[in-house]
Amino acid sequence: MAYRGCEICKKPIEPERAEAIPATRLCVQHAHEIGEYGGEFRTVANEDVTSKHGSLKKNYGGVTTYCRRNTEALIRFRDAYQARTEK
Repeated sequence: MAYRGCEICKKPIEPERAEAIPATRLCVQHAHEIGEYGGEFRTVANEDVTSKHGSLKKNYGGVTTYCRRNTEALIRFRDAYQARTEK
């Protein structure tokens, strides 16, 4: 497995974490700490529309969910971490 460093502290991300959450950019310690800012990821849900295009009647078939990186939280957390370490 290729080396991946934490985006905050630059230390290696634990192999177990990288395998369980391939999209992660944070080590375990910082993944817990970013929870104060809303977490590393956000779950987004969209209703599936099954009606014909242009129809006035809307039929919803289900919900599709996916994770999106919480860039706002990451930026705020990185700034706070840098302010703490510069003291």
